[in-house]
Amino acid sequence: MVRKWTEGELREELAKIVIIVDSREQSNKHITDYFDKNNIKYEVRKLDCGDYSARVGDMTLEHDMFIERKNSLTELCGNMGQNRERFEREFTKAKSEGAKPFLIIENDSLNDVFLGNYNSKLKPKSLWSSLCVWMVRYNTSVMFCRRENMGCVIANLCIYYARERLLYG
Repeated sequence: MVRKWTEGELREELAKIVIIVDSREQSNKHITDYFDKNNIKYEVRKLDCGDYSARVGDMTLEHDMFIERKNSLTELCGNMGQNRERFEREFTKAKSEGAKPFLIIENDSLNDVFLGNYNSKLKPKSLWSSLCVWMVRYNTSVMFCRRENMGCVIANLCIYYARERLLYG
């Protein structure tokens, strides 16, 4: 049975959120600086899937949702091309657990996909096709985000996912 929360109780519970940062995540000081500046608690440890997830009290979300961050389309192309098997295994595992993945590409845009504005031999049509497959096959939400907004986007996805879980199970 889902608990009925008052707005005050819900705010109080969500204030306890802790963002989980995968220990293998690199070049993320701008993100942890955002967390520090905004008093968002986080812990660094190994995650099975993705780069970020969260927990609220005893409720962990790491098997329910994760955020996979790519610092550029060039990095994503490496995952969609030469490292595709490993990348696909991670999303297949998440799908088998019923997890909701978010793929966020930093510093680039959807327009950059179509224009081929990245450093890779992967053609724009192939990259776009791969992104479409990920969205359909793995129920992945694909987002593009400026570097300076990444901490806020990650925190808000975790907070609002946790809020929905608390409200609706």
